[in-house]
Amino acid sequence: MNNLSDVQPKSSEKTSIPREYWAGQELDWQASTIPVELYVELPYWLMVPDCVQHVEVNGHKFPVAIRDNYVELYFNAVGDSKSTCLYLGPPKRLRPDVQKAIKKSKAPIISRKCKTVLLIHSECNRDVLVASREKGRRKNPANLYLQSFCEAHLDIVNRLVRQYRLSTYDYFAYELSPWDLPIWFVVSGTSFVRIVLQDYATWDEKPVIVSNVSGGARERFKLITPSELETALAVQPSAGEFELLDALNFMERGDYSDAVRRITTAIEAQTEFALRQELLKKHPMEDPEKRLKKTENDFPGRLRQYQKLCHRRLSDQLEKELDMTRTLRHSIVHSGKRISHGERGQAQRSVDTGRWIFNWLENQPARRDVREKKIGMRSLGRHFSLYYAEFTPTGVTVHKPRFGIDSSKFII
Repeated sequence: MNNLSDVQPKSSEKTSIPREYWAGQELDWQASTIPVELYVELPYWLMVPDCVQHVEVNGHKFPVAIRDNYVELYFNAVGDSKSTCLYLGPPKRLRPDVQKAIKKSKAPIISRKCKTVLLIHSECNRDVLVASREKGRRKNPANLYLQSFCEAHLDIVNRLVRQYRLSTYDYFAYELSPWDLPIWFVVSGTSFVRIVLQDYATWDEKPVIVSNVSGGARERFKLITPSELETALAVQPSAGEFELLDALNFMERGDYSDAVRRITTAIEAQTEFALRQELLKKHPMEDPEKRLKKTENDFPGRLRQYQKLCHRRLSDQLEKELDMTRTLRHSIVHSGKRISHGERGQAQRSVDTGRWIFNWLENQPARRDVREKKIGMRSLGRHFSLYYAEFTPTGVTVHKPRFGIDSSKFII
């Protein structure tokens, strides 16, 4: 395996302000590839002895080593971010350079035993690896590239996990998302780069926010004050609201199929509640349950009846989105469709439009504002991938942004 220390960085610094710019323009996207190993620790054990398996994706076989005896060594403190991790590998086999770094630091060294670690053999753009070790402007786009590169290998991990589960019926193993595997190490020779896929999962402490209101004062990030939370303890949820919350949460945790199921359930529960309220207004002396029973298996009929009684109309576009979401839910429930990480966009669309439909049905501006305001603050730490990556017969290919081909549209 090539050593990055032997590679001279390619300078892309310019003395004049460029007429245009797109993210990653500093990188050599056509550079040759070199072998790398991706190290990632699973949140559980694979109950199989150490071995190497070959996982095939789109005609390319990726050797994947399964290791159970690996340890991590940390300077001073151990954290979820692994920011102080200086070594990941077998115990008692420290390379001379690692031993020298430990001796030179004179800092306490803490050892942590890992669960199952996977070593995925792949190839990566040589110039990107060089840039990831620099201190200049190329470092950030290189890290964004490596985020997309590592994220693509989730498919390899999940293919291995799926076959392991089919063969063992291990109750503890499950398919994984960036939430489950937020930290990867890209290793080439004696050099390694730590890549973070999901910031939230790596916060060793709450982030510090600079407040504009308090004259630039720094305070720990919060979404609610203690007094507001005390008041909120008396708030009763709307019908289906916890299912809506679950749908939002499942999207972040990577359970995309259940996210679609929950958002559909939330809408159906809120529709039944809203229709019941309108029936009570129209027929105050009757039992609304008898009328609801007639449409128990006819959700479209319930929605039409509600709109007729309340004299409100859901937009045509949102009705189309709802139909697509319910069709997708039907495939998940009745045909066993599983929404993969690469298909998560369709699940995100269902959850987002479903939230808007829920707001419309509930028709409570105060509750709507809780969901729709401060979205930027609630999004801190979310997973973000800039570049598109795909599997080819030669391995994983990361593509530069499509607008980079015609960057005249993004002149600055």
